Amino acid sequence: MSQLRGTLHDELVSMRPFQVQLGPVWPGITAVTVAVYPEDGMAALNDRVRTAAEKVPGISLRGMEARFWAHASLTYARADFSSRDLNRALRALRPPRVDITIDRVHLVNQYQHPDQGYYTWDVVEEVRLG
Repeated sequence: MSQLRGTLHDELVSMRPFQVQLGPVWPGITAVTVAVYPEDGMAALNDRVRTAAEKVPGISLRGMEARFWAHASLTYARADFSSRDLNRALRALRPPRVDITIDRVHLVNQYQHPDQGYYTWDVVEEVRLG
């Protein structure tokens, strides 16, 4: 963990805070997600975090996707149901996009609770950009 903290700080030291927009909300079959645009800043952040992790002996990552998909998950489905009505209702809402600034990264220990349908995590380290 100490090595990961160090390599993460090294990789992010020159990265500056950047702005993105969240939206629109996109209901899928098993989750409701929100898109993050533009994707460039998040893709660069993803590359740097992956690079930091790959430098630490004993850490292995899944292969990179052909194209990075910047998004946040808002909720997950826990049971089979017809998502058509929910899907249409969420699309009809179309709330405005929200501007946010990405100015820090949290290194977390994440725990999946399949029987309860959610994740929890403990923050291990906060790295501020810039």
